[in-house]
Amino acid sequence: MASKEKSNEVVLALPLSRLIVKTVRVPEENRGDPSSYVAPILQAMSPYPDEPLTVSCEVMRESERGLVVVAAALPESAADDIAGALDARKLNVTRIDALALGTLRGIWGTLGQGDARRLVLIGGPDCISAIVIDGDMPSAIRAFSADSDIRREIMLSLLEAEDFGGAMDLSEIVCVGDVKADGLDAFAPTRKIEVGEDAALVGVAERSLEPSALNALPASWKEFLDETRFKAKLKGRLCVAGGIWAAIMLVLFGVPMAYGYMADHQKALCREHARQYRAVAEMRDKVKLVQKYSDHARGALEIMKAVSDRLPQGITLNSWSFRRDEGVKVSGEADEAEFVYKFKDNMVEAGSEDGGDSVFAEVLLNGPSAGRGGKQKFDLDCNYETEEDQ
Repeated sequence: MASKEKSNEVVLALPLSRLIVKTVRVPEENRGDPSSYVAPILQAMSPYPDEPLTVSCEVMRESERGLVVVAAALPESAADDIAGALDARKLNVTRIDALALGTLRGIWGTLGQGDARRLVLIGGPDCISAIVIDGDMPSAIRAFSADSDIRREIMLSLLEAEDFGGAMDLSEIVCVGDVKADGLDAFAPTRKIEVGEDAALVGVAERSLEPSALNALPASWKEFLDETRFKAKLKGRLCVAGGIWAAIMLVLFGVPMAYGYMADHQKALCREHARQYRAVAEMRDKVKLVQKYSDHARGALEIMKAVSDRLPQGITLNSWSFRRDEGVKVSGEADEAEFVYKFKDNMVEAGSEDGGDSVFAEVLLNGPSAGRGGKQKFDLDCNYETEEDQ
């Protein structure tokens, strides 16, 4: 069956005679990795004991004691002819399922309910598939050729089911497809179900959409599939990159005059923008300069008046250093140290009497320290608020 998305990718449905299939109980401690537990069991059943198997498990039932799974594997040596046919048609297999399980899915609704044991015989071109179902799960799955003794094969299937699920009466035998039902009434009542030619493929197609369904794809086939998909993606991306490169070359070499015109136009716009930027920057510097010298609030006379108005009695200033952009520094001496501290507090509050911010952002006092004649010497450094602080 070809994939709808990729015509060279198919799901392969094989008769049970090509696969190794068995129903296995997996203990609770192996619930996380049932394939590792089942692998030695299927390996012992393989006609190629030295060839490692890629085992896939489909969970049929879960309980506190563990899992019941249908495990399947495809020995690569038993599928050399299939691999050759697939290579000849350049097909890549994404999944491998059993035809009998696809048919069983299609007739499941007609088998009836309950915990009874039923035997389903599915005829096919290569083999007859025998599936013993206990209630809602298979307990034994076998395949045998149409030339075999069918009564003997049924007995072996029932013994395998009894070994797996315990003793139970066989309620009926259901024959699907080309199966000779003569003499089977000795085991249980027999009925026949007719299905369409594509019933098995339809069931396999439905199962292929379920991630939990069996996939007996060997490891080497999966590696080849991944490699093929990678090459296809790489080829597609290279084609896209080649198309983009061709378009770029067409633009660069197909319209050189238009490209040159656009480049010259952009250069002219850049030069005009730079000229306008320089003009605005120069005007901004001039405005700042005018604002700086027209701001009399920080002029020397205003600052001198501010210092004089806040100079307490008992203090004599000896030096005055005014820096227009930074602040003012004064040195003096006082009769008492408390006059110095009061002078500092007055300078800290300068300009904030009317509710505004202080003129000086920082007022640093060095002193007072005792000098000659009992005078207290000090230095007071008053700094403006910087632009970063503003």
